[in-house]
Amino acid sequence: MFAAAANYVLLTGPLYYSSLPLWITFLPMLAGIGIYFLKDHWEIARKGCALIVSFLSFIGVVLLFPLSLAGSVSYDLIDFMQMGLFFEVDLIGWIFAFLITLVWFLATVFSFAYMDFEHNRRRYYSFLIFTLGATLGVVMAGDFFTLFLFFELMTLSSFILVIHEQDAESMKAGMLYLYLGIFGGLALLFAIMMLFSATGSVDIVPAIELLGGQRTFIFVCFLIGFGIKAGLVPMHIWLPQAHPVAPSPASALLSGIMIKSGAYGILRVSLILFSSPAELPAPDASYLFILGNVLMWIGIVTMLAGATMALLQTNMKRILAYSSVSQIGYIATGLGVAAFLGIEGGMGFAGAVYHVINHAFFKAGLFMMVGTIYIYTHELELPRLGGMFKKMPLVGITFLVAAFGIAGIPGFNGYPSKTLVHDALLIAIRDYSLISFEVAEKIFVLTSALTICYFIKLFRGVFLGSVPEKLDRDYRLPFSVNAVLGSFALIIIGIGFFPNLILERILVPASEGLNYEGYAMDHLYHFHFFEWPPLEAMLIVVVLAMFIYIPGAYRGWFDWKPPWWLSIYALIYEPITHRILDATCRAGVLVDSSVDSAYDRSGIMARIWCKYIGNFDAGLDRFYEKTSKGARELADRSAEMDSKLDDLYEKTGKGARKLADRSTDMDSALDEAYRKTGETAKKLVNQTSNAERRLDGVYDSVGKKTREEINKMLSEKKKQRFDPAKWTTKNLSFDTLLLVLVLLIVMGVIFYFGRSL
Repeated sequence: MFAAAANYVLLTGPLYYSSLPLWITFLPMLAGIGIYFLKDHWEIARKGCALIVSFLSFIGVVLLFPLSLAGSVSYDLIDFMQMGLFFEVDLIGWIFAFLITLVWFLATVFSFAYMDFEHNRRRYYSFLIFTLGATLGVVMAGDFFTLFLFFELMTLSSFILVIHEQDAESMKAGMLYLYLGIFGGLALLFAIMMLFSATGSVDIVPAIELLGGQRTFIFVCFLIGFGIKAGLVPMHIWLPQAHPVAPSPASALLSGIMIKSGAYGILRVSLILFSSPAELPAPDASYLFILGNVLMWIGIVTMLAGATMALLQTNMKRILAYSSVSQIGYIATGLGVAAFLGIEGGMGFAGAVYHVINHAFFKAGLFMMVGTIYIYTHELELPRLGGMFKKMPLVGITFLVAAFGIAGIPGFNGYPSKTLVHDALLIAIRDYSLISFEVAEKIFVLTSALTICYFIKLFRGVFLGSVPEKLDRDYRLPFSVNAVLGSFALIIIGIGFFPNLILERILVPASEGLNYEGYAMDHLYHFHFFEWPPLEAMLIVVVLAMFIYIPGAYRGWFDWKPPWWLSIYALIYEPITHRILDATCRAGVLVDSSVDSAYDRSGIMARIWCKYIGNFDAGLDRFYEKTSKGARELADRSAEMDSKLDDLYEKTGKGARKLADRSTDMDSALDEAYRKTGETAKKLVNQTSNAERRLDGVYDSVGKKTREEINKMLSEKKKQRFDPAKWTTKNLSFDTLLLVLVLLIVMGVIFYFGRSL
């Protein structure tokens, strides 16, 4: 996968890194959020902000052109939601981004006059600018995951533009648009998941050899997701309902720009993802031939069905809505031819992308011209209009220019793109000589003639004839309206007179980036649009248109209302819906019967278990009854024992109380004895203390006398020698003996009483 990506980068040129794609995408989204918080009376600030942001987006895209022409401009936010946001703008993406910003800028200017007659202008400008950023994110996405995120943001934000009027009709159309958008988003998400499962990547690079057996399913999911937004039959049913109810600037963007996001996705899938940088083996080449054939025939059927339904309408916006369906068929046809022609498909690719450019200008301009009529007349039905060319000549002239452009008249922008797609069909017929290609080419010519027919009908109904009485007044158009409509007319004429300028400067380099070569690419250089063969083909278309319109208008064929059973709802959606409902009901009945059967079986088992439980409960009741008798007897005996114990407790309590009373009396007596003995002891201590003081006095006097005696004895012994051996009790005097006895008695008393204390 990474090798394929590297090869693809080599084919498309060098890779430049710049944050400009990020700012171009997020600036309008942030500004749209900010506009919503501007107060209602800040009308000038709101308009100024919308105008400046749309113009800055356009300038930013213009600045990307040199880098996109040389290679591609890339920027990434790797940490976003683990998958990352990747932006990459090559020349193909730049073409779409340029168309988006230029037409959006003109639609914003036109909104200033149109929305002055409308309500909820704050909400309108907020979502108008926010949707610009989301739409730019689709064509600047570097992988399918980033593309999916912005694709869903674009769907949700444009839903608010569809339901702007908030009446029953707009809400119904808006809900259909939202439901189909969500369904398409889920299809895209599933395709991206399958792609990631098969390749391990969601990059927009050649990878057909890695898709294996899942490639058909992946392609179908991508085709559904992008085809709903593009308006391919039979997924177009939201277009004729959403366009009549949306404001004309929003309708111009829905038809001229936002359905191109679906075409852009189909281009990326069919011409890049389902391709290979190397030469394909025969089985893969055959598969791409079938895939391209299918896409081409979806485009052929879409262009014919859209033109036919447009021819039978009487509502101006509904005619333009079905016309958009038809013109998307041209783009899908060119992409289908480019897919099955392989490297020879440069003519189909260039024609398809050229028609994307041209359709953006003439269809957006036509919706704004019709919107200008509606601003002042509040009428959309052709029978209630007429003569507006006299009242609004500039609108009539610019409408005629845009009608010539969409009809493919030489000198106007639709001519070169239709010529290239037609030549791509002729190359396919030359290379394969299949009858199916010849039939497809004839339907292409017939559809081009029908396109002229329904625009003649539309121009006659609106601008020719007499003016209805209630509309017969003067109309003065604002300068902004005249400037915008004049700009579209000049662009249409400029491209028509200089068709090779865009072809050689932009489309051929873009074709070379996809590795186209061979006769088709050689023929694209200096393509001669004003030679006789392409002019002859256009002349045949004009003559055929006259042969259809003149008798049809004379006999009232275009006023025919087809029966319900011929509608797309009756042919496709109603049978599918009925089958889905039938299958759902059958599945519901099957599930319901299965659930009922399960309930019956579970009920039988529950009843059996209930019976068992009832028997078990009855046995327990009997057991409880038997055991309860013994329990009651035991309880009675326990009661008797308890009463006896109570009596015993009462008797022993009385004895204990008596004993306690006696103990209390004894304690009181003891306390009294302790008190008396204490007093006695205190007296004895006092007496002992007195005796000790007296003894101390006796000791002092006895000691004094003893010292005197000893001193006397010592003095005498000085005179005579003292002999201890001759010392006897005889030597003791009576006083000395008496003193010793008294001392011994005192010591005995002290010892006795001291031990007691």
